[in-house]
Amino acid sequence: MRLKLRLGVQGEPFRVPRHYNYPLQSLIYRYLDAHLATQLHDVGFGDGAKRFKFFTFSRLIGDFQQAGDELVFPKGATLYIASPNVAFVESLLMHLLMIGELTLQKSTIPILTVEAVPMPEYQPEVILKALSPITVRETLETENGRYTYYYSPHEDEFSQRIIANLAEKVRIWYGRAIEPGDAYCIPYAVDERKNFHPMSFKGTWVKGWTGLYRFRAPREYFQMALDAGLGERNSGGFGCVEVYTPKPRTVNTVRELELAKRSRYNRQE
Repeated sequence: MRLKLRLGVQGEPFRVPRHYNYPLQSLIYRYLDAHLATQLHDVGFGDGAKRFKFFTFSRLIGDFQQAGDELVFPKGATLYIASPNVAFVESLLMHLLMIGELTLQKSTIPILTVEAVPMPEYQPEVILKALSPITVRETLETENGRYTYYYSPHEDEFSQRIIANLAEKVRIWYGRAIEPGDAYCIPYAVDERKNFHPMSFKGTWVKGWTGLYRFRAPREYFQMALDAGLGERNSGGFGCVEVYTPKPRTVNTVRELELAKRSRYNRQE
């Protein structure tokens, strides 16, 4: 399930910290029933050391300017929060409607609307758009000690780890293993520099990538990707995705309009 929040009032800019993932994650926990927040934060879902929170959220989507260590949104913003956990979504929705605003550090941001977004129809292969950076990492041992390596979407391991991570989420959530078959998640339109987003989360720098990805997987993986996110650190606001639908291109120049008219005329002939 997915909630779409429209935030801010036209003509009343609001400010948030430049690295707002952790404050926003903390706010989400505060807007849940206490017992549910404690269960998710302290325990999560899973067996052994591998546990998941099963929720994710997007970046604040909208025009903004950077002002020192803050981001200023002059025209409002959109925020998506998703989870396969119905209790999580219902609890969050109730508190959002009751409180009617988000408080991020010094800013109080009005919530204009909250909308439940339906799950898109399943397709074996789709293009996914990253609404927040996707991060995939591995801790490596070297002679100089341990360090965290973040995989680029253009490395084979990126897709392999995305699918393996989804397989674990699916197994834990559904209580049974579902084979991924020929599943993959590979770059469709990902620029190594433009779509690269290093972000600070609780004092740790996390590397992630936005962009468009070609995604093929079984139905359960498709739904889990949209509800719980791709990659790691999903509950920290990483890996939130949506199905990408290209906007129809409009003819906006005299030259293009003339060519379009000639093309129609030739077809009629």
